[in-house]
Amino acid sequence: MLHQTLVEINLDKIFYNVQEIKRIVGDKIQIMSIVKADAYGHGLIEVAKTVIKAGSNWLGVANLQEAVELRKNGIVSPILILGTIRPSDAKDVIKFRITPSVFTMDLAKALSRISDEETRIHIKVDTGMGRFGVPIDEAEKFIKLIVTLPKIKIEGLFSHLATSDCLDKSYAIAQFAHFQSLVSQLEKKGINIPIKHIANSGAILDLQDMWLDLVRPGIAIYGLFPSSEVSRMVTLYPAMEFKTKVCYLKKLPKDSAVSYGRTYMTKRETLIAILPVGYANGLSHSLSNKGEVLIKGRRCKIIGRVTMDFCMVDVTDVPGVKVGDEVVIFGSQGDERIDVDEIAEKISTINYEIVCMVGNCNKRVYIKSEKSKAQDTKLKIKKGGVR
Repeated sequence: MLHQTLVEINLDKIFYNVQEIKRIVGDKIQIMSIVKADAYGHGLIEVAKTVIKAGSNWLGVANLQEAVELRKNGIVSPILILGTIRPSDAKDVIKFRITPSVFTMDLAKALSRISDEETRIHIKVDTGMGRFGVPIDEAEKFIKLIVTLPKIKIEGLFSHLATSDCLDKSYAIAQFAHFQSLVSQLEKKGINIPIKHIANSGAILDLQDMWLDLVRPGIAIYGLFPSSEVSRMVTLYPAMEFKTKVCYLKKLPKDSAVSYGRTYMTKRETLIAILPVGYANGLSHSLSNKGEVLIKGRRCKIIGRVTMDFCMVDVTDVPGVKVGDEVVIFGSQGDERIDVDEIAEKISTINYEIVCMVGNCNKRVYIKSEKSKAQDTKLKIKKGGVR
């Protein structure tokens, strides 16, 4: 049985977005594409292969499970785990040749104890995010202890910006100043760490001084901007579209109730299209009586409450609607378009949440050009490496 509700992921657009970021930062700066959360709902493995082809030097994930899945699918590029790792998982970190973020002495000692050869790590410092990382005022002492551990090589030093996507960059600038001060202190002590990184998508777009040795684009590689307050210095193409089909049509007389709670009453004889998509598919209940979809290239309002598996839209003014017609929830149809950002604004959330929610709830269909398919045959991903 064919899925009526699905997300289409255009891998060519992801490829383009990575290359566009690579173009603006230049060849001397490495790119770590962030593919955590199943690549923001776009699909971990397919996206990882695409960003590697596009020139990403590193992949960034949230946890060990994601990193191991990449390795088991033949990905050999460097992978950094951005989140926490239990000391008991040190063996798997080494086994699968994964680069850990280290910000506890317990993990550092476990890696040192288990390693048969040099293990490369990145130290994460907290410059003001208030999440993971060694507190900035304790970082120098912590790093001095790490360098004394056998079989441990500090390859990278990084932090995470809290407000790079805000119009007011003062806090991000202060975080960067703390980070640079730490780097300077370490270098005075003879500790030179080769890869320093702090720039996420917001900083890539607005804060060029923070690019350093490596940048970490996340939402930008999927064609979305981290907020409405960052510059549009590059052209990005959204890679995901969310679609379904009309599964039933019903004509209701004036003053008829639609869906649970009778929150919508028809104001005239109304033709409604019932769509097989609801909050179980990631279509937020908050879009009840306020969301829109595209049918035959025209905007149609969601009426009544969005239910678990279905929603209803008013198609009275759209000629010729029939069962099986394509419905675009976000994406393009004809000359009209509904963007993820528009939906996020309507329900007071962020575009990250929309694509993660939708992309992880529905069947994915991948789109790529014939040229991309031909390139795939040349990219041999296996244990021996990427050739």
